[in-house]
Amino acid sequence: MNYRFEYPFTEKYTTIDGIQLHYLDEGKGPVIWLMHGMPMWSYVYRNIIPQLIAAGYRCFVPDLMGFGLSDKPESESEYTLQRHVHLMTELIKQLNLKDITVVGQDWGGPICLRYAIKNKNNIRSLVLLNTFVERFPKNSAEKRLKKIITGPLPFIYEFLFKNGRFSTYLVQRLDVFRKFVWLRWKTGNPSIALGAGFRRAVDPRAMQNYLLPHSNPKDRLGIASFAKCIPNKIDHPNAGYIDEIKYELSRWKIPALVIFPDGDMAWKPEEGNEIAKLLNADFHIINNTGHYIQEDAPNEVAELITNFLKPLTLNEAETA
Repeated sequence: MNYRFEYPFTEKYTTIDGIQLHYLDEGKGPVIWLMHGMPMWSYVYRNIIPQLIAAGYRCFVPDLMGFGLSDKPESESEYTLQRHVHLMTELIKQLNLKDITVVGQDWGGPICLRYAIKNKNNIRSLVLLNTFVERFPKNSAEKRLKKIITGPLPFIYEFLFKNGRFSTYLVQRLDVFRKFVWLRWKTGNPSIALGAGFRRAVDPRAMQNYLLPHSNPKDRLGIASFAKCIPNKIDHPNAGYIDEIKYELSRWKIPALVIFPDGDMAWKPEEGNEIAKLLNADFHIINNTGHYIQEDAPNEVAELITNFLKPLTLNEAETA
């Protein structure tokens, strides 16, 4: 792989339950766990990591199974949300990481948060980029009736990506998912109606590094599985597993920050505002950004995180 553009970090690997996981462990100080979504990998945080290190933090940045430089099992059944959470939990235990600030975006949000709500004594604070904390409603009527934060999945998304073997074929063989979310990456995607994966233009050398981990069709089953993991009805196998996150967050007094883009194709700013209210957290919108806010606005994201953590660090130093 030629993945060294703007990625000068030391690669580290460990094996858990037969799966080799890649991760970065850079810097010294309080731990920040930066968790990517899909179809991304640790590379998406490459321009945020140095700024957090300079501010005095240790950055733990893993690649999920099936993504980046981690192993990619060739059976779709191996990719479950619970297994992703288990592997991250065991990796954190193995590295003996303590007092963690979690930063989760997209699927990285629920994965971090499932760990967090089961390990509250090991969590220092929460930073949520655009993500979700409860299941998706079946339709707009259910969203209103049950006051669900997230809106219903668009029909075209369900048809393309949650449609059994047909969806697996589209994602694995035709690479439709990545083509869909990375539309117009060369120029940035100004679409207001659909939202965007990238609102700002992406350097071709960076895009090559996003493409490489899943350049072979056999390696794309992790992508295919994640869309099917989305709980968009009450009897979905992951519905209760995700809804428990919202319930626990509503009862948990913990320092939190929520940051959303203004042009996401998946989640709207008002949904981020509702999550912030749930957590009694500060809420920020970064303009001219798409779904992959870490790529579109790394400096803004890093500054918001460091400004949020600075008072916590000072308070801890004064009481030590």
